[in-house]
Parts: sequence; structure tokens; C-alpha cells
Amino acid sequence: MRHTPAMESAVLAFVSDHQGPVGARAVAQHLRKHGFDVSESTVSRLLSDLDERALTQSLGRKGRILTEEGSRVAANQQLDRRRESYFADALILRDVHDLLDHLAGRRGIEREAARAAALRARPEEVTRLRAMVESDPAARWRERLAFHKTIGDASHNKQIQAITTTLFDERLDPLERLLIMIGIKQDALLRWDREHRDIVAAISDRDADGAERLMVVHLDGMIHETEQFANSGNAHVIHTLLAEIDLA
Repeated sequence: MRHTPAMESAVLAFVSDHQGPVGARAVAQHLRKHGFDVSESTVSRLLSDLDERALTQSLGRKGRILTEEGSRVAANQQLDRRRESYFADALILRDVHDLLDHLAGRRGIEREAARAAALRARPEEVTRLRAMVESDPAARWRERLAFHKTIGDASHNKQIQAITTTLFDERLDPLERLLIMIGIKQDALLRWDREHRDIVAAISDRDADGAERLMVVHLDGMIHETEQFANSGNAHVIHTLLAEIDLA
């Protein structure tokens, strides 16, 4: 079996957590305990590879320690795992309050995405956005997440693109269906579609202030409709549907 990046990361974290040298047998036991089906020969090859890359240093029979570079890489990987955990937890929506917080977070990001898209979107991206808002209603409803993600992509701001990629993960499609259901119940869906068209028009006109303002109006409306729906005795409906969203 060849070693994988996940296995390598687990080894660096394991060695980093120890004050002294760690032997190959202990590394192999740790990997097996955490779900890696590895032989000691695979572990030996992995450790030799880490030595060659100056991430670990062999102290003979005592085992291995991390080099300065290895400690830096292990620390960065730990930060990456923590960041991924924060994002994953933020996308687990359990109740109305979580859903409203999610929409408020989207408002903060998407207003900047719309502004940047008005300034930076390429012609083909504007064309795609126009096609999305001018398609038949069924297609528009299916593409609502894609519409918002496309604006994030068209911002050409790496920070915004990274966040919107997470916010509009395809596994959140059931959440969009929940929002569409709320829009239908609150008689707001046609207005939301009109707001989409207005946002695209502002982006097409390179009107950054207008695009930002219209996106805020759009998200404010979604937040208001969601609150109204929940406060009309439907909070349990939201809770039930959120529980069905699987981000595994």
C-alpha cells in the first residue's frame, strides 16, 4: 500500500504531539488506530520519505523527531484542519436561528461579491448570469445556488471565491429547496427572481454601488420572509427540513 497525503499528515501530527522521538512501531499502531490499514513496511517507507524531505530526522533506534521544517508543516496542517472544522460546523444548520445567521453571513459576503463582480466580471460571465435570470422559471429555481456562486466566482477576489465556494456547496441544495418553499409560502419567489434580474443588470452596467445595494435588499428580503414564515407557526417545518441536510 502506498502512503497518502492524509496518512502523512497524521504521522506529522502524531510526532508533533510527542516531546521525544517516536518509533516506527508506535507510528504504525497510531495509524491503524485511526483507520489506516497499513503495514510496518509502508510506514517505514513513509518515514524514510519524510526524512529525505527534511521533515523528520532519524535518531537511530530512539525513533524520529520533527525538523524545524517538519514542525512548520505540521502546525500549518493543524491550522488547515481547524479551519475546515470551523467551516463544516458553520454549515450545519439546526434551527431557525442558525438559518437566519447563515443568511446574514451570506448578506455580508454577497454584497461584496456583487460589488466586485460589477467591477471585474468578464463578458462571458455576465452573459452566463443573464442566461440564468432569463431562463424558464423551473430552470431558475434549480440554478439559484449556481447563480449566487457564479457572482462569487465573477468577483475575481480569491477571499470571496473561497468563502462562496463553501457557502454554495452543492450538498446545500436541500437548503435552497427549503428557501424556495419559504418563498412560495410567503408569495415572494417572483420578487426574488426580479431582484436577481436587477442585480445582473447592475453588474452588466458596471454599477458597483447598485449591485451591492440590490444584493443587500435581496438578502434582507429573504431574511424577513424566513422570519415571518417561522413566526407563523412553521418553525418546526424548518427544523425538520434542516435535519435532513447531510453534509457528510
